[in-house]
Amino acid sequence: MAGNLARWLLDAALANGAGPRTALREGDRAWTYDELATHVAKLSSALRALRLQRGERVLILMKDTIEAATAILASIHAGAVAVPVSELSTPDDVQEYVLHAQAVIAIVDESHERVVDAVRTETPDLREVICVRPVLPGSLAYDAIVEGAVPQPPVAMSENDVCLLLYSAGSGPGELRAVPHCQRTIAAANGSFARELLNLSSADRILSVARLSTAYGLGAGLLLPLAVQAESLLFPAQPHSQLLFEALVSYQPTVLFATPSVYAQLAHDAEAQQIERPLHGLRNAVAGAEGMPERLIPRIRSVLGTEVVVGYGLTEIFQFALAGRSDDPGVRPGVCGKPLAGVQVRLVDEDGDPVGVDEIGTLELQCGSMFTGYWGGSGTGEIDLRPDGWFTTRDRFMVDREGSYHHCGRVDDLFKVGGKWVSPAEVERALVAHEAVWEAAVIGADDEEGLIKPLAFVVTNVGQESGPKLEAELKEYVKAHLSPYKYPRWIEFVDALPRGPGGKLLRYKLRPARRRRRAETGHEKPVK
Repeated sequence: MAGNLARWLLDAALANGAGPRTALREGDRAWTYDELATHVAKLSSALRALRLQRGERVLILMKDTIEAATAILASIHAGAVAVPVSELSTPDDVQEYVLHAQAVIAIVDESHERVVDAVRTETPDLREVICVRPVLPGSLAYDAIVEGAVPQPPVAMSENDVCLLLYSAGSGPGELRAVPHCQRTIAAANGSFARELLNLSSADRILSVARLSTAYGLGAGLLLPLAVQAESLLFPAQPHSQLLFEALVSYQPTVLFATPSVYAQLAHDAEAQQIERPLHGLRNAVAGAEGMPERLIPRIRSVLGTEVVVGYGLTEIFQFALAGRSDDPGVRPGVCGKPLAGVQVRLVDEDGDPVGVDEIGTLELQCGSMFTGYWGGSGTGEIDLRPDGWFTTRDRFMVDREGSYHHCGRVDDLFKVGGKWVSPAEVERALVAHEAVWEAAVIGADDEEGLIKPLAFVVTNVGQESGPKLEAELKEYVKAHLSPYKYPRWIEFVDALPRGPGGKLLRYKLRPARRRRRAETGHEKPVK
C-alpha cells in the first residue's frame, strides 16, 4: 500500500481487524486502533483547515504522550512533514530548529508552550501554535480544534515523499543535521529490524523509554509497533527505576527498548531494593543509542534476568545496522554484532580501500531504509551519501575473524599518539573497569608541543575520593591493561558527563574544555 505513511500504518491495521484492539497506552489511558485512526484523521483535517500545505513542516515539542503520537501521525496524514524535537530543547534550540526546518506550525503541550512562545518574534514563518491545555492567548487549543474537525481521507503521497524530519543526536549547535525519511525507509526498517531481527508481531506489548524525537524511540515506541499491529506503552516521564519497575509489573511488556544507561540504573536499583530478576518475563530486551559497557551485560543477565539485543544504529537508516544477542554463540561482551538482513557493510581506510580483519576502518553501508541526503545539506559541507547509494558513517569499526564488528569510536573522536590510532572507547572501557570509576570520556588534547595525547574526564563511584592519588592509580591501571601509549596523560574529575536526551555522550561539549598541557606536570595554558 504505497503512499501516505499514516495511511499505510493505520489502514493496514484496520483492514486486518485490529480496530478494536489497543494500539497505544499511556498510564491509565488507552486508545484502540479505531480511536487512534479517528483522532489522527480529525487532527489532520484541523491542520488542513489552518492552511497547512503538502510538504510543509510541523514542529512537535511534547512529552511522549498519546497526543504527541497523534500529532506526528496527523501531520503525516495531512501530507506535511512531522518534525519531532527533544522535550529538553531550550528556546535557542527551538528557534534554530524552526528556522532550519522552516516550520509553519508548532504543536506543543502545556509544559513547552512558553518555550515556543519565547521565539515567535524571531520565527515569523511560524504561523500557528497548537497547545494541549494552553494558557497563553496566542495558542490554539488542541482539544477544541480536534473536537470541531470532520475526519478527512489522508493526502495522497508517494512512498518516496518526505514525511519525517529527525535531527541527528550527533549534530552540535550551528551544525544541524536533519535526516528526512519517507514511507519507503520506514517500511524497509520494519522488514529488517522489527520483523527479521526482533520478530515483532501483533502479540507483542512493547515498552520503549527512548524518546519519540529520536529515530530509535520513534521507531521502537510508535511506528514499528503500529506496523506489526502490536500494542505500545508510551512513557512520558523520565525513565526512573521505580516508575519502570511499576510499569513492568502492571503492563507486563514482552519487549523493552532502552539505552544501556537505563539498564545500568535498573540493575543498580534492583540490587539495592532486592528486586529479583525484574526483566525475566521479556521476550526481547533491546539496548541502543549508546555503547554497551562490557561489564554491564553480565549484570543485565544475572541481576535483571534477561539476555539483551545490543545494536548500533543510525538516524540516517532509522534502524540498527549491526546487532547481536548477548547469548549468541561465540559472542563477546561489548561487540556490536553482525549486519542485519538487507544491510550491506564494509570498512575502508583513509583512501577508501577495504581494510583487513582486525584492522580499524571507517564504516560504510547501504540498505533499503537509507535516507536520501540531509535536509538542506549536512551543515558541514561534507557529502556522505554517494550517488551509488553507499553512506560513509562517522564511525570506525574493526571486524574480527568471526565476522563480528567492534566499535572503535567516531571518526572525529579517534586520534593518533606517536603515529598510532587511539580509540577513546577502548580507553574509556579500561577506566570504567576500575572499581573507583562510574563513567569516563576520553578525547585528544594538545600537549606543550602541540602533540595529541589522551585526556580523560572521570565520574567516580559513590564513596570514592577523587584527587592526585586516584589520578595516578588510574593512569597506572590503564597502562597495565592497554598499550602504554594509550593511557590518559591527564585526568579531570567531573560530577557528570554531557549527554543528550537519549543518553548518548555529547563529545563536542567536551571539546571546548580542551587545553594545551605540559605533559605529566598538569601545567596548562589556553589553546590559541
